[in-house]
Amino acid sequence: MQLSLDEQSRLIEESALQWLSAEYDFAGRKQSLADPLSCPERVWSAFAHMGWLALPIPEAAGGLGGRLLDIGLLMRAMGRHLVVEPYAACVLRAARLLALHATPAQRAWLTPLIAGNGRAVLAHDESAQHDQAAPRLTQALRTRSGWQLSGEKLLVAGGPGADWYSVSASLIPSGVPFQSGAASLRVFRVPADHAGLTVRHCTLANGTRAADLQFNELTLAPDALIGPDSDASDLLQRVLAEAGLAACWEASGAMQALFDLTRRYTAQRQQFGQPLAQFQVVAHRLAEIAVKCEEALAACQLATLCAERNSEELHSAYAMARSKVGRCAEFVSRECVQLHGAMGVSDDYPAASYFRALDAFRHQAGPARHHSTRFARLMLESGAWRSSRTLMQDHAPTPLFVPGGGEAAR
Repeated sequence: MQLSLDEQSRLIEESALQWLSAEYDFAGRKQSLADPLSCPERVWSAFAHMGWLALPIPEAAGGLGGRLLDIGLLMRAMGRHLVVEPYAACVLRAARLLALHATPAQRAWLTPLIAGNGRAVLAHDESAQHDQAAPRLTQALRTRSGWQLSGEKLLVAGGPGADWYSVSASLIPSGVPFQSGAASLRVFRVPADHAGLTVRHCTLANGTRAADLQFNELTLAPDALIGPDSDASDLLQRVLAEAGLAACWEASGAMQALFDLTRRYTAQRQQFGQPLAQFQVVAHRLAEIAVKCEEALAACQLATLCAERNSEELHSAYAMARSKVGRCAEFVSRECVQLHGAMGVSDDYPAASYFRALDAFRHQAGPARHHSTRFARLMLESGAWRSSRTLMQDHAPTPLFVPGGGEAAR
């Protein structure tokens, strides 16, 4: 697939790669990891200055109104440089959800977030919940004075150092036993220093910081509810799918960077008097890695184009991309580390960091087989499997004669 970028998208990609190449090398990344919050103020301020914190925010809410493709290109550049700052958690999830769901008065909360003077994080993941669309076990009870939250959120990316959290919870009607499958969803603004909130910091396998949150009958004022008092499930799933698609772009960038690193290493490393890349078996393995990198990028491009063309295809496009990119990430990371030998698992060499980043991506939001199954189910339910995903047919379905079965809709 050859994707032609317009001037805006090209400038976003070029400026991101230029800044990251100059200011965020592997040594600079180590400095960010050494920061207690994995988010140095100078780096986050630079993100704000570059306009990245405002990119996914609609213009009506004070942002730049970037498209899914623009966000994907930025995330691919971040993936190439293994950016550890919680951009996706803070901007693509929390800030974008606030921009789309908040009341006009609550949009004032966006101003410091866009300026880089504060950080908010979406707290949604829970124990044993691979499916982000599954009902939440965290409970919200309406009280006379406002709201009461009970439950916990696990491995909240970017949790350490956040000023406040956007917490998803199932609404529990008064006097009705809790049934998570039937409960509607609400999102609440919880300050990080709120009484009744317990925050436990942790370090993930890729070196980034996260936090576990526990709500012990935490009480909130009525205005802590973000947006109208109605079910926020559909909007939240849209934001999570968009952020998940951006994570696929980020992984594709990491794969390409790891492949470039492996290709240079095998061209320089001598064995039996010649470079490793000259051996036929190594050359074939490098070719297979290159193919997987292109497949992952093509999946990201196709999914983004489908979602931008028809918003109703967002969830199926995301499931398709996550399935393909997840399987490609496993192959590329494994092969590249093996071609590096012992160097591939050394903390002082970038290949090991790329491997951990891709491994973390594969285990976030469920394994690739989960998304493969979800994509198949969505295709069957909608009947979209009968049409090409790449030809982008605009015409209405035509009858298809099935021998022995009459006509079936194509």
